[in-house]
Amino acid sequence: MSKLAYQTVNRQRYRLAADQSIEMSLSEDSVISEEPLKIVLHWICSTTGENLEKTFMVTMRTPGDDSSLVIGLLNAYGIINSVKQITAIVCEELNQCDVSLDESVQLDWSALTRQFISHSGCGICGTSNIKKLAQTFAMDIDETSEWLPLSTIFTFSARLREHQTLFTATGGVHSAGLFDTLNCITVKEDVGRHNAVDKVIGETMVDGLLTAHNILMLSGRVSFELMQKAVAAKIPVVVAIGAPSSLAIAVAKQFNITLIGFVSNATCNVYHGDFRLIKSHSK
Repeated sequence: MSKLAYQTVNRQRYRLAADQSIEMSLSEDSVISEEPLKIVLHWICSTTGENLEKTFMVTMRTPGDDSSLVIGLLNAYGIINSVKQITAIVCEELNQCDVSLDESVQLDWSALTRQFISHSGCGICGTSNIKKLAQTFAMDIDETSEWLPLSTIFTFSARLREHQTLFTATGGVHSAGLFDTLNCITVKEDVGRHNAVDKVIGETMVDGLLTAHNILMLSGRVSFELMQKAVAAKIPVVVAIGAPSSLAIAVAKQFNITLIGFVSNATCNVYHGDFRLIKSHSK
């Protein structure tokens, strides 16, 4: 666990005593770090051969795994679909990451500024968002049936919790994990739920561990943006401890992703795609 990921601060702790008096004590607390990351893209113009660079965005994140975060983010925005399209990625400065793109990547900045991804609550039509998603990403997620035992789903919450070291220290982060039917492949934590997912996807893209039978596990609720990241990474199953939004369910149906919410050690809600689940219990 990187010390950059959290900080120690002083706090005043108040407690209501049995006699209704207020007791105060001084102590230290660990809080999660939140800092900006400037992402700068470098590419070659196809018409002029000129070397170009431009700031893609500044995002708030918990320091650590910055390269994985950036790779996952670029994949989610449809800028790349393979780590082979990145010729270099340098995150030497604490809060800046420079990414050099292969000649095959041509950026349409006007399209990027229109943002085919819109944030929850912005008021833009959900149907339009899903249509743009379908135009950006191929609808080729694996549709093999009956490969994921439902009993395995019930273990994911506890298995994710085992890897939440930053949450144990601070209580202030979201977590995301990538699983298959047997293993926990990786777990990442971040102050932003979107960042945690990008770090998971970015790392597994680099390591070549994304497969047609991966499961994305989330520590909280499921929004449109998180489903969009699953679509971009071709992940067929998304499981969450919390609830899905209506637009998340719509994305699951559009791309035929198995979407499961409110998972515990004994129950879960399946909102779409139960054909991938093995429901029988072999004795």
